[in-house]
Amino acid sequence: MATNETQFGAENVGWDLTRFYSGAEDKAIAADVAKAVEMMAVFEQTYKGKLATKLGDALDDYWALVKLNAKPNLFFFLSVTRDTTDSVMRRESSKAQEALTVANARHMTFFELEVARLSDAEVEAQMGDRRVAHHAPWIKHLRTNAKYFLDDAVEQALTLRQPYGPGEWSDMMEELDAALRFTLDGKEMNLSEALNILVVDTDPDRRATVLKLVNDGLNSQKHTFFMARTLNVAIGSYLTDIDARGYTHVMQPVNVRNMVDDATVDALHDAVKSRGAELGRRFYKLKARLLKLEKLRWSDRNAPMPFVTKKVYNWKEACAIAQAAYEDFSPTLGKLVAQVLDPANGWVDAPPRKTKTSGAFDYTVMLPEDTRSYMMLNYMGGSEDVMTLAHELGHAVHGMLAAEAQGPMMWHAPMPYAETASIFGEMLTFESLLGALDDRQEKLALYMGKINDFLNTVVRQINFSEVEKAMYAKRREGKLAAEDFSQIWMETTKAFYGADGEVFAYNDMENMWAYVGHFHNYNFYVYAYAFGELFTQSMMAERARLGGQFEPLYLGLLRAGGTKGAVGLMEPFGLNPDDADFWAKGIDASLGVWLQEAEKLADELGL
Repeated sequence: MATNETQFGAENVGWDLTRFYSGAEDKAIAADVAKAVEMMAVFEQTYKGKLATKLGDALDDYWALVKLNAKPNLFFFLSVTRDTTDSVMRRESSKAQEALTVANARHMTFFELEVARLSDAEVEAQMGDRRVAHHAPWIKHLRTNAKYFLDDAVEQALTLRQPYGPGEWSDMMEELDAALRFTLDGKEMNLSEALNILVVDTDPDRRATVLKLVNDGLNSQKHTFFMARTLNVAIGSYLTDIDARGYTHVMQPVNVRNMVDDATVDALHDAVKSRGAELGRRFYKLKARLLKLEKLRWSDRNAPMPFVTKKVYNWKEACAIAQAAYEDFSPTLGKLVAQVLDPANGWVDAPPRKTKTSGAFDYTVMLPEDTRSYMMLNYMGGSEDVMTLAHELGHAVHGMLAAEAQGPMMWHAPMPYAETASIFGEMLTFESLLGALDDRQEKLALYMGKINDFLNTVVRQINFSEVEKAMYAKRREGKLAAEDFSQIWMETTKAFYGADGEVFAYNDMENMWAYVGHFHNYNFYVYAYAFGELFTQSMMAERARLGGQFEPLYLGLLRAGGTKGAVGLMEPFGLNPDDADFWAKGIDASLGVWLQEAEKLADELGL
């Protein structure tokens, strides 16, 4: 695959943020922030203690506040994403965020707490107001979980302290990540550059050398020491908080937020640990065979295949492929995709730049004037980039449909379901790319890449989740040293990927936990990736059975936003995530089928 930043026709595909503000120090930003702060104060004066009779009016005013706050937040987030080195933008962003956070803590903390504590009679008396009735799912969710709220003054104090909590430790570790340096063949590399070699370099010895450099460097540059110290604080803080709120186990707050039963999440973990890990080990044995390696080293896990497709897709071609995949399935989705990709809207920033954040995302936002969906990519012309585009377009259409149907209070789907549309869109495009290939070796390359991505999304993320569980259980016993974290990391990895020498040799990877930043402040969120993948694969397996009914059912799922949990979303499809075999069926319908096809192609090609 080519790597030149400017040859894919995407170099001029960027956001025009001047439609919001002229720059970081535009006086209109301070004016909007001041207006939002004033509106919050007025909101408290108007509605505190009066929601038993004024909930409908409060919801209207809350909508207006959410939309106004979104404008400076969006501007700063996208600006810093586009240029991470802009210190003025970072300074002004921090200033605005602190002002809004403090005002929110002082004036808005009461709102959800008071709604949660309304009596049944007070809620029922207002259900004749269409504004209140529309928000019934949100009200029910709040009231069901009111038992986990602390006193108002305590909640307010915690909100005020939020900018100085575990997220700050995470930010510090990201800065230390950025300062890490490793030297290979006389050339100095940062962490991202070193890790990228493990994904793109075809020389197994070079990959192994780089993994050792990173693993040793994390220790010699004191990264493991600082990570262990900060994790002890972050985990201890989390445990103190959930104990005070009355949660019974460490994952319960996340499960409650995700609107999913503990038993369902446990069943997901069990299925991935058994069926998913088993098929994963089978795949890695195939990968070793295709790489002509007797055993894989850990540095080979994400190694490129020697016959990886060389096809390059320019930006317009990629957009056309994704557009057609969505359009062929649903004209409704096709129309939304066209809106996102329309250059006149300026909603996409596509080319890679040295100062730009890595990765990709989509950010749907409800503004005072309209709803938009801003997409960030680092487009490099490969088939994986086309599927990343399709993935982010899924987030975009999901966000826009849900925002239109539910409004700013309920359009956000909990994270496990937020991945549904993105994975669905990626699958539509994967099927399109696969169908366009005649060369069996190129098909094998596409399957191998898809399976590798699937295992990183499903098995690797549940592996991370189990690492977190073990860390938190051990932290209950006292502070952990870096060596304790390394031991947990190694034991849990082997439980998923096999004993040492079975599939992998685990040399030089015991310190690799020390750069996983989400351990600080995104507690247990990673299972959502596996949940979303298998949730979607199980649903997609029903397309043939449901025929023409499938598209409207799927659009209904997207429009539901954050109003339903797993069971409610799957019920129209005749599926139940609480069934013991739901998750295993999702694994077999996707990974099982792809792996069988890959093995068949490898045999046919004599590889």
